[in-house]
Amino acid sequence: MTGRSKKREDRTRKLILSALKENQDGLTITDMAKLLDIHYTTASKYLAVMEAQNIVVRRDIGMAKVFKVIK
Repeated sequence: MTGRSKKREDRTRKLILSALKENQDGLTITDMAKLLDIHYTTASKYLAVMEAQNIVVRRDIGMAKVFKVIK
């Protein structure tokens, strides 16, 4: 991985965490992608990794997956 890619990943990760902190009720993957103007798959990947790292928690509501920051 190049330094440029790492910086982009860190920036995207920080943007996602910031968006989740500002939206205490949580965000779906679609909401996150639209809010940050990133692809759905990109948002999904970052959220899945952060969930595995116990940074965010996912709650399934119907077909939607709502993510929140773990306090």
